[in-house]
Amino acid sequence: MATILACHGFTGEGADFEPLRAVLPTGHELVAPDFPGHGSRRGLRTPADYSLAAHLAILDESIRAVTEPVTVLGYSMGGRLALHWALANPGKFRQLILVGASPGLATEAERTERTYADAAVAKYLRTGGLPTFYKYWHNQPFFRTLLALPAPQLEPILSRRHQNDPEGLALSLEHVGTGRLPSLWERLRELNGPVDLVTGEHDPKFTELARRIGERLPKARLSVIEGCGHAVHLERPADLVQVLR
Repeated sequence: MATILACHGFTGEGADFEPLRAVLPTGHELVAPDFPGHGSRRGLRTPADYSLAAHLAILDESIRAVTEPVTVLGYSMGGRLALHWALANPGKFRQLILVGASPGLATEAERTERTYADAAVAKYLRTGGLPTFYKYWHNQPFFRTLLALPAPQLEPILSRRHQNDPEGLALSLEHVGTGRLPSLWERLRELNGPVDLVTGEHDPKFTELARRIGERLPKARLSVIEGCGHAVHLERPADLVQVLR
């Protein structure tokens, strides 16, 4: 049995990967935990629960009983976390699939600027609540194709997102937002296993990032999925499954 350890993005949860389960090849098992501030862990309030170490511990615990190397799939925020986990556990993964993800920001100045920006979004979450926040969040161009999905596909996604708690999301931004996590650009060459970089054709920013990441990896493959934006796992789950080696 091949295990896929799936890491969701900001505002998402493990259930986002359920459409993948239906199209996985025989012999594959999907493990998709919720991260702090999301899904079943949306009520966590202790700062220590939001540390990078706490997130990596959740991944460790999720596959504690698995003895073979796993495929690690990470989307956006989950991609950054998946990278940290893979670098900390080089012998425990057979393939790394990064969907719309980055290794962080390269310079201290960039990280400081992003931390201030994320702090502003966290304040916006606390003062405006989820409906106001999602009007801003979903207005980003790379989510247009997601929001254009047929209602039966889109409504469960939005329903899950609206069950989040503003404080949990704010704490997540403040502790594992892009500006908070250390840059992994200089460590990418340590990843000797196969890495698949997946983006949507309507997500040019992350497609360019993926090309830059691929230049630094010993074994990289870039797949740009037609007709979708940032959230490939939600928009084209069957196409994403084709990336499994």
